[in-house]
Amino acid sequence: MGGNERDESSRPDRLVRRVAQGAATVGFVAAGLFGWFMAGAFLTTDGTADAAPRDPCSLVASEELRRIVPLARVTHRATPRHEVRNEAECEATSGDGWVEKGRYGRLSVDLERHGTTRFGSGWEEARDSFDRSREYAAGDGSAPRKVPGLGEEAFAEARFETSGARAENRAEADVTVLLGRDVLTVRYTAEPSSPERARRVAVAVARTLLEKL
Repeated sequence: MGGNERDESSRPDRLVRRVAQGAATVGFVAAGLFGWFMAGAFLTTDGTADAAPRDPCSLVASEELRRIVPLARVTHRATPRHEVRNEAECEATSGDGWVEKGRYGRLSVDLERHGTTRFGSGWEEARDSFDRSREYAAGDGSAPRKVPGLGEEAFAEARFETSGARAENRAEADVTVLLGRDVLTVRYTAEPSSPERARRVAVAVARTLLEKL
């Protein structure tokens, strides 16, 4: 009688242990599958991203850079991402003394180089990034202008700065270009300037960069 009672009382413990072991096994398998899926999502299958230049601003001729960004100070950063996306950024900004010189400039360049993932080819990934940029640009009610003859497709925005004591004299422009597996964005701000002049400079810089990449 006593033996049966011990057997009956131990059944709940055995059941709990089995449930816990089963849950641990399921969790381990699920974690493994999730890890495999995420690795597959970000590993290339037939095309790695091209290497990005360490400093895209260095591709702009030094005399041209001095002309559009007086007293330029340049910073840059490169971000490799598992061979499926390499990104390089740089910024040239007028340093101290620009007020006395009477001219200010800031040039920012962002280059994305896409590779193939399980979600799509490098060309598809670049197209998606370009389309998202265009949708974002149009999200504030503006109408980005197409830029013919630049890459496969390009659009530009230009405007006066909307805040700050110098907003009426400071203009800025963005140009975003799709070319193959690359997405290039050039941003240019200048004072004194106009939106149209800022746009022309941004387009010219983008054209120079595409020729040298």
